[in-house]
Amino acid sequence: MLKILSLHDFDSPSFEEQAAVGFIGNNLRYCNYEHLQDELQTFFKYIRQYPEVSIAPDILATRETARTVCADDLFLPVHDSVFKKLASIWREKGLVEAICVAASAEPEEVTTVIHWIATRLKKGLDLLDKGLYQREILPTSGTGSVADVVHTRDWEASLIRCISWHPHCPRLAVVTRDDRIRIFSQGIPVVPVLRHSAQKSVCCVSWRPLAGKELAVACHGGVLVWTIELGAASNSLSHAVFLKQRNHAPVVNVTWHPQGDLLVSCSPADTSMIVWDISRKEGVPLKRVGGGGLCFTRWSSCGCHLLSATCRKIFRIWNTGVATPWHADKWTVPNGRVAAACFGPKLTLLFASTEDPATVFSLPLQDNIFDVKKTSFDDVKMAVPLIDLTKVNFSSDDDYVTVGGRIVAMEWDPTGRYLAILFQDSPWIALIKTKVGKLSRVVEVKPSCLIKGFTGEVPNCMNFYQKCDDKSGIICLTIAWSSGRIQHFPIIEEESTVNVKTNYSLTSHSFSLRNDSYNFNLTSTYS
Repeated sequence: MLKILSLHDFDSPSFEEQAAVGFIGNNLRYCNYEHLQDELQTFFKYIRQYPEVSIAPDILATRETARTVCADDLFLPVHDSVFKKLASIWREKGLVEAICVAASAEPEEVTTVIHWIATRLKKGLDLLDKGLYQREILPTSGTGSVADVVHTRDWEASLIRCISWHPHCPRLAVVTRDDRIRIFSQGIPVVPVLRHSAQKSVCCVSWRPLAGKELAVACHGGVLVWTIELGAASNSLSHAVFLKQRNHAPVVNVTWHPQGDLLVSCSPADTSMIVWDISRKEGVPLKRVGGGGLCFTRWSSCGCHLLSATCRKIFRIWNTGVATPWHADKWTVPNGRVAAACFGPKLTLLFASTEDPATVFSLPLQDNIFDVKKTSFDDVKMAVPLIDLTKVNFSSDDDYVTVGGRIVAMEWDPTGRYLAILFQDSPWIALIKTKVGKLSRVVEVKPSCLIKGFTGEVPNCMNFYQKCDDKSGIICLTIAWSSGRIQHFPIIEEESTVNVKTNYSLTSHSFSLRNDSYNFNLTSTYS
């Protein structure tokens, strides 16, 4: 039986003013702020291949400079009659969408009688669509609010709200508090800034796989899919398609299928997740009763499984194989809801709930978890506790720091060797070494290090660089700190075997758990 890892197993970190800058040769390296750009530093040669990112508070847009510019501004509008527009919408999108457009128009445009009928029909449709399980208004703060379910610490006040690496190249999307998206690419000096009138309260961005310049954005009113033109005139030539559905707002998470053909969005105010076909600009709602709205979704690397986490105890794992229709297994956590989850190699799922103390569980999915004909108890899949995240105090002289508690975000590198955990009330990130064995089971969990920033900094969000090259031996964790500093943190297991390319431009409380102390088993029920 695999021993449950505790935060007590970590070495006490440094309390100096220096920040951690890399985990190289199983040693944690530190550096002063003044030497971060020093090419002679040991860590520097490992981050040259990643774009240099700098976000300062004074670059945020003010009200005077926040005017939206998009591709639609470059073309003259075509003025059709409202009835012609309604007929076109009815023909292309159906009667329901036409009713919604008529209800939102001015009464004098569609006549008072048609407007009165359309508004009444829309209210009836909204009531039918919401049903008994829909939440009318989300709380503005606290449990169930947008800030509570997103994977960014202090989302409302954070200078950087989310970051996302492109899956195939060193290209990083950075979302700031003013809802502008900046694209940093290695070797491209121009930084495109994406703005749109519908781009408000951005919670998540996701690059489209197998495509170089398409980015999905989760916004308050729906989903924006940007096509980005990198180069001198990118701010004008980049354009976006806005996707929305009734009662599907605010959107807090978007996730692409690994093949890039499907996009899934979810909202804590909607019990349905929407599966979008971008080429047709159409979305199909997948609704399940129980659990309330949805917080986030995650695809497995092979695309055959999809996790959807609700705002309550329930989470579902969808079988999305092409041979059979989509169906879901329903699981529950003991308390709270699923706070974070990530798929690793060989269909291994790691997840943690919002309960206190928090625990990271492993759920193997490689063999046939969806075979409901199994009757043997040995065949029942159960979530296995891996990491106990009970708060631990590390002290030095009169100073101390607490590590652990509730999880905000959890990231697993694509090779399945390192797991990074970001906490709600801790200024340090826990980096854990993992190993996945046969049948997608985690066979090794060891402490690596605790990553700290400079004095006063706390981590807000993070993301692993997705394109891992076994030849280079470099794993990169990118961290956005509260100061606006975006750090590339290299992880090098054996420094002597690393192949570093150098031809890049430089401009740019004591507690222990036994395995049998968990008398609850997380088992699935078909739903």
